[in-house]
Amino acid sequence: MREHRDRGETLIEIILTVVITTITVTALVSSLATAGTAGQAQRSSVTADGVMRNYAEAVKAAGRTCTSGGVYAVRFTPPAGFTVSSVPLTLRCPPPASPLVLTLAVEGPSSFDQTMQIVVRTP
Repeated sequence: MREHRDRGETLIEIILTVVITTITVTALVSSLATAGTAGQAQRSSVTADGVMRNYAEAVKAAGRTCTSGGVYAVRFTPPAGFTVSSVPLTLRCPPPASPLVLTLAVEGPSSFDQTMQIVVRTP
């Protein structure tokens, strides 16, 4: 009669399985972290674009109400984490014949910033 033996896995098979599983899990976690970071960057970009457009509209609206030679104030409050500025900083009402070119800037979280040039005309 032949002797019957139980056959199991060898140590090399177990080690290879652990190594392959570890590599697979590491790649999966890394791709999820990258996707999360990309999503956050996209959200910041879209929010900064909206803040920029709203700020530009507020500057233009304030420019429509000013008189030649005066100074006008822009009423705009950016969302938390965002700051807005303009160049020149003091907004003087331009004469009706010569529009004012402004450079607007928005700085957001994670050093995300955006600039835009607009033309302000008085009535």
